[in-house]
Amino acid sequence: MKRRSLAGSITGLMLSLGGFGGWLVGSLEVKADVILHAFDWSYADIADKAEAISAAGYKAVLVTPPLKSPKSASCEWWLRYQPQDFRVIDHCDGNKESLVLAIQALKARGVKTYADVVVNHMANERNGSTTFPGDLSLRQYQNDSQYWSRQILYGDSNENGVLDNGVLPDDGIPDGLFGTQDFHSAACIRDYSNSISVVRDRICGPYPDPGLPDLVDTDPGRHWVNDQRRKYMQALYDLGIRGFRIDAAKHMPNSAISSFIPEEVTRNSHLFAEIITSGGATSGDYQQFLEPYLRELPPQFGAYDFPLFNALKQAFSFGRPLSDVAFPYATGNALENSRAVTMVVTHDIPYNDVFRSLIFDQDAPSSVDEGLAYVYIMGRDGGTPLVFDDQSDGRSNNGRWRDVWSSDRMRRMIAFHNRMHGKPMEVLAADACTLMWRRQEDGIVAINKCDQQRSITVDTRFKLKWNHPYRDMLTDTLLPEIMGPSYTFNLPPRTARMWFALEGS
Repeated sequence: MKRRSLAGSITGLMLSLGGFGGWLVGSLEVKADVILHAFDWSYADIADKAEAISAAGYKAVLVTPPLKSPKSASCEWWLRYQPQDFRVIDHCDGNKESLVLAIQALKARGVKTYADVVVNHMANERNGSTTFPGDLSLRQYQNDSQYWSRQILYGDSNENGVLDNGVLPDDGIPDGLFGTQDFHSAACIRDYSNSISVVRDRICGPYPDPGLPDLVDTDPGRHWVNDQRRKYMQALYDLGIRGFRIDAAKHMPNSAISSFIPEEVTRNSHLFAEIITSGGATSGDYQQFLEPYLRELPPQFGAYDFPLFNALKQAFSFGRPLSDVAFPYATGNALENSRAVTMVVTHDIPYNDVFRSLIFDQDAPSSVDEGLAYVYIMGRDGGTPLVFDDQSDGRSNNGRWRDVWSSDRMRRMIAFHNRMHGKPMEVLAADACTLMWRRQEDGIVAINKCDQQRSITVDTRFKLKWNHPYRDMLTDTLLPEIMGPSYTFNLPPRTARMWFALEGS
């Protein structure tokens, strides 16, 4: 996409303390390690690639939801988000046995395993049934008991390889988990501004789709569903999972979320919710869903930073200044550092028609803007960056996000992020086309979104190292050394730089 050029160079914009509440942003000790979202990767592939994942700089991997979900010949990605049973792990991407091997392989290389947790609803199947896991699955458990006993996550109180639900006598025959009493009445969400409907009703496709049966979690005195969720979370934690993405969080009451995550899990895990908003603090859906979540739940509960994502998408659009994202937290367009998982694309965006407009340069096979936005989230001090890699057979945009995780450019960005971890940042310059900040004296990040070279002149006193080499992590080129109190950086069109001070020079 062509961009209107803004002629001339700019002088570094040294932002005052008063206007933005301080321009030296302190760095808290937060979970800022880069997460690989291994979307629709098999557990076996994750185990096989554990060494490469670690070598690329990732410190955590978000894996396919570990539960029983339907299988089909084509193994569509969305089946993973339709639970049939929480107590066993078996789906197109693997089972409990292969997940354990993946957890062990990653842990041996210092990488944590995060799980995508889908507990708001059950599968849309069997003519809208509200009995799970269903007679066919229960017969499978019994007919192939040796296999299924090895896939049990929890629910075998006698440890005899047979699932029981803790209510019916353990007669050696597998028990079901949920019945009709465990679901809200069948009704689709038709108005997403109606909070009660969003929590109690079903996520549905176009009529006549009956939707995903929505589990009861709001009625006083009915704690069976949350008890099962709690057992599920604890069992995953005991298996070695150390991070949890809470799927469809706005479709559950915040009180339910806080009650089904055990204290030990909250204390020792990275928790973050998927709550999609159309903007920052002033947007209606932020106020309706994300603000209450952040206010009502403990600070250990983070979320995808959709406010920052939307601000980035706007800042990289034609006619909007990049300076809009110079201080996103101060303007209500970013979550606080310790609670933010930052990203430039998630699986919901390309795979749901309603969100496809959020793709950077959506009609392109690859995106310059998306690449520049990755530099932004990897180069800044704040949040935990997430990298989306799509191995789905139904992958979107002709495989645009396939093998992103291991590209040379992504590895270089992660290396810069890891090198600068914990170093505070200061914005040095910002205008319509460019944004530049430093990470103490050790790093400099600069982005030019426009289609013409830009020059940025900054005051370097007590900010950057003089007579010292800086190397660009992205291109391996040296920056001409800074020799005095003023320096002009030249940025080619539609590029970014991530300079770091060489050690021992």
